Amino acid sequence: MSFAVASVTLFDFEDGNAPSIQSKAFSVGVTNVFATSGSHSLHFRCAPWRNGMYEWMSFTLRPAVTNWSKYNRLVVDYMSIGVRKGSDRLTIELFGPEGGKGVLRSDSWLPSRMSRQWVVGLKKWPDGLDPANIARIKFVAERPLATDIFIDRIMLLEPNDPLPGPESMKGMKDRLAFAASVQKELVASNDAYDVQLAHSRGHLRFCALASATPFMSGPMAVGTATSMEKILPRDRSFEARTIPAEGLSVRLARNEYESVQVLVTPFGQDLTNVRVRVKGDLVRQDGVTFAATNIVCPPVGYVELKERTPDVRVGKTMPSAKTPGYLRTAIWPQLGWWPDPILEFMDGVDVKGTDLQSFWVRVRCPAEQGGGIYRGTLVVSADGVPHVEIPLSVRVNGFALGRTSALPLAITFFPATNTEGKWYHGVRGCKKSPINMWSRHRMEWVDFLADYLISADSLYYGGGARFDMLERLKEQGRLGLFNLCDWNYPRKTDETGMSEWRERIVERLKAKYAEAKARGLLEHAYIYGCDEVTTNHFPAIKLAVDELKKAAPGVPLFTTALDESYGMDSPIGGIDWFCPLTEYYDFDKAETARKGGHKVWWYVCCGPGQEWANFFIEHQAIAGRLLLGAQALRMRPDGFLYYQISHWNGYDCIENGPFTNWEPRSYKNYHGDGSLTCVGPDGTPLPTLRLENFRDGLEDYAYAKILETKLAKRSDKDDEWSRKAKDLIAVPREVMDTMTNYTDDPAALYRWRDEMADLIEKEK
Repeated sequence: MSFAVASVTLFDFEDGNAPSIQSKAFSVGVTNVFATSGSHSLHFRCAPWRNGMYEWMSFTLRPAVTNWSKYNRLVVDYMSIGVRKGSDRLTIELFGPEGGKGVLRSDSWLPSRMSRQWVVGLKKWPDGLDPANIARIKFVAERPLATDIFIDRIMLLEPNDPLPGPESMKGMKDRLAFAASVQKELVASNDAYDVQLAHSRGHLRFCALASATPFMSGPMAVGTATSMEKILPRDRSFEARTIPAEGLSVRLARNEYESVQVLVTPFGQDLTNVRVRVKGDLVRQDGVTFAATNIVCPPVGYVELKERTPDVRVGKTMPSAKTPGYLRTAIWPQLGWWPDPILEFMDGVDVKGTDLQSFWVRVRCPAEQGGGIYRGTLVVSADGVPHVEIPLSVRVNGFALGRTSALPLAITFFPATNTEGKWYHGVRGCKKSPINMWSRHRMEWVDFLADYLISADSLYYGGGARFDMLERLKEQGRLGLFNLCDWNYPRKTDETGMSEWRERIVERLKAKYAEAKARGLLEHAYIYGCDEVTTNHFPAIKLAVDELKKAAPGVPLFTTALDESYGMDSPIGGIDWFCPLTEYYDFDKAETARKGGHKVWWYVCCGPGQEWANFFIEHQAIAGRLLLGAQALRMRPDGFLYYQISHWNGYDCIENGPFTNWEPRSYKNYHGDGSLTCVGPDGTPLPTLRLENFRDGLEDYAYAKILETKLAKRSDKDDEWSRKAKDLIAVPREVMDTMTNYTDDPAALYRWRDEMADLIEKEK
């Protein structure tokens, strides 16, 4: 059907002339899904409204044609996914120029069927609104429950113009037929709150969206997520997103790692041997290559959480009408299968039913790689199914990160099991348990941890420094700080008690000190002790400090003893470094202590919980990244301590997947506390999503420290670059408002990180 010349298309979203808004409340942006004109439409999606959120989610279009006096209809093509009839209403409001009076409104309930044309009559104009001067078209969703629509082909029609017919859908017929085929099931399950039914509904919705992209092949639908999200394979919310037409992109500096997730789900039949790989080297415009060997795509594995940890809830960010636009609240986590180990020993996995399988696409940038944008292709394949190709671009920044952490670390890697609880009995005696198998690959573990900016260290266990490991790291240029010898206060302070204490602690320390000095390692050493000791033991600690200082001159003494003054108003002021829990870290007191010659670190363990950032399996992955990056930058601790990354309590290493038999309980009933690593076949090291975000946070911190250094060299300037740098180093509120109110939106963190990179690259 052809249209009279009199009709005019105001928007078809082919030129990108549309708003782009990303927030926790709603998002608007051009997409390549469900276009009715050309190949692009405008996707408007709102989070379910809750008390405390802003009530009206809206965006505004500004038409190039403003004189509407000869037109009698405004026509909008729109399409909804998975909306129950009568659940959400959309409003169109027409305005004149800014400050003008009068508005024309039209309401429409979103349809349960897939597509509809919205015809707005333009015959009766309200007082104060001149049809010859229409400047704004506003779309509004009030207190939405499930708004998720695609808008396209916004037209003005004269009285004799026919409505555009279905043949103008330009190849959409098959896509619409597919989407319509699942719509009845979506609507039928809309009232179901059971996890399995909600998951199935989300699966259908995603497949309907994926069918409108080039990234669905027969029974295989492909999507994506960032590295800061935990994608549960059977989650009620089915958190997959479709892949944009331009594909996936990663930006990183030299000596940096950065990742993105590729998600695969079946539709109608199970998938066998699903794999993701890079199709050859990536190539820059001038022919320079980025080697495919720098990109790996292992499947993510899952661990089963069978019971909730008592009193442990996790934070979730809800949209808010108040600055900074979000508010964290505590919720009970879902039980079941959670993503955690990255199965680097596996190539392909089977994906069945409506499971959503993640693949971890990790990019490593070599130190010598030239800057610029490199382009290539990811291939997603399964046996007996046509493969899917995804464009991949890697942008290399024009600067490099260091090979050790810019934020000092004190991290225990000392494989151990927790003896509390009946399910742990016998683990140490089992020859094939992770705590016994890992030592077959002892130095491989050292190198593995160094890749995550962690030196193989131990705060406890009486062994002190392991010099063969430390020397290996020093030779590689990757040695951070290490504990020379752990210590504790004398239990008795009489002559006999002190003598026994000296023999047990001081003599061992002297031997370690002498060996470290001979090996040239002392500049990396500290001496840790008195773990979370209370104030009633401070007099005994003071006696110990005086003797330790003499036994190991020049090596800092370090403690998590509960001194609220950080050595400024207590008997143990001779200790050099203090380390409170993040929940009890006081910025002002820490600044005072630093002026007094102390350093003040911070740490997390089985606390704090709730809204605080931590490393529990149930916590969002972005929380750990923010803790090591944005939060450390804002609050200025001198370092980060973590008591253990290898609390392994299971009888078995991980030998298959993706649904593993790994024991997620670590300390008592906590899931993942003190256990950021897993053990693969024969005792080989495996990372977790939490360990990946641990490193990513340290790399964010490194960006800020590079920017700080450049800013310091411009201390005499007050230009736009300097002002912007100061704002970024202070950490924008959209990333972190307080220690308990911070974003869980990866886009906000990426904006902050990329803006820092842009400034660093501008200031040579």
